[in-house]
Amino acid sequence: MLCVALSSLSIRDREDDRPFAAAVARGALIVAVPSRPAPTLNVGKVDRFARVPDGFAAALAQDIGRRVGLPVTFVLAGSRDAPNATKADIAITGHGFADDRALAYAPTAYTSGHGMALVLRHGTVRAWRNLAGSTVCASRGSPFARDAARRARANVREYDRPLDALLAFQAGECAALVDDELAIRKLLKQPDWAYYRSLPGTLDAAPAYIAARGGDIEGAAFIERTVQDWRRQRWLSTVREDQATQLAFDMFNAQNDLYCH
Repeated sequence: MLCVALSSLSIRDREDDRPFAAAVARGALIVAVPSRPAPTLNVGKVDRFARVPDGFAAALAQDIGRRVGLPVTFVLAGSRDAPNATKADIAITGHGFADDRALAYAPTAYTSGHGMALVLRHGTVRAWRNLAGSTVCASRGSPFARDAARRARANVREYDRPLDALLAFQAGECAALVDDELAIRKLLKQPDWAYYRSLPGTLDAAPAYIAARGGDIEGAAFIERTVQDWRRQRWLSTVREDQATQLAFDMFNAQNDLYCH
């Protein structure tokens, strides 16, 4: 059942009885997603003005577009931008649930899985309590950062790319690194990560929801059915696995200086 922002809307608020009516008329589904620096650029001197869609959010957007039968046009948005602020039909930007008439949220979270923390294998951090008051590296928008800060009573330092967080951790800027457990497990298989180990236990993903325009109740209902399908088919785990593989590959290239200069 759709709730909060959706249930507060009346029939008069509906733009059309079809999901994403404006997108259908336009011929393209506009989706707001977070941006990252282009990942193939020089590791040491990244051009922060060259931006690309966040890979995880982009994969979700492309699958929604496929189900709707429309090509996807991306709008690169800040993490708190809403569809009405970006002229988008949908926003996949890490929003928590909010009671806002300008938005129509699908009430099933698209964030899933668990995170883990990495520390030096022979360092002084042996348990979560040893991180109290220290700094933890995480990528901007990581769904696991909030639980890490709570559990460790530590400060989270956010980096623009997951790769940046990994490089900063290896450079000693943080006492621990937090990322998806799938990424952590892949990193630990690489020889250069033999000096690190994971802390016991896992981190919960903070719930985040996909928002449609406030008047598009049918669109939000379509998203809700889609997210439930993703969960039922374990498709979100597949996307996370793909992102983890790409991150491990990027890190291998960075450590072996294989990026373009």
